[in-house]
Amino acid sequence: MELVQCKKDVIKSLGHDFVEENPPSVLFKQNNFYPVFQDEYGTWLSTDEEGEAHIISEGTDDLEADPWFGVYFNKL
Repeated sequence: MELVQCKKDVIKSLGHDFVEENPPSVLFKQNNFYPVFQDEYGTWLSTDEEGEAHIISEGTDDLEADPWFGVYFNKL
């Protein structure tokens, strides 16, 4: 297990521009720290503010190689 710090709020998206939560739910809050772990398939997961697991990176052993991860998190 490793720790990451959130650089920018990660907002829950329902995948439809016309059906979004109002106010939006923040899954990961800026400046907070979160544990990350890799599952048996190599997918990186973390638990959000409510303890729900979410994929934060997949397809790479190096978190920092994932562009989406780099926008929202810093690896410690």
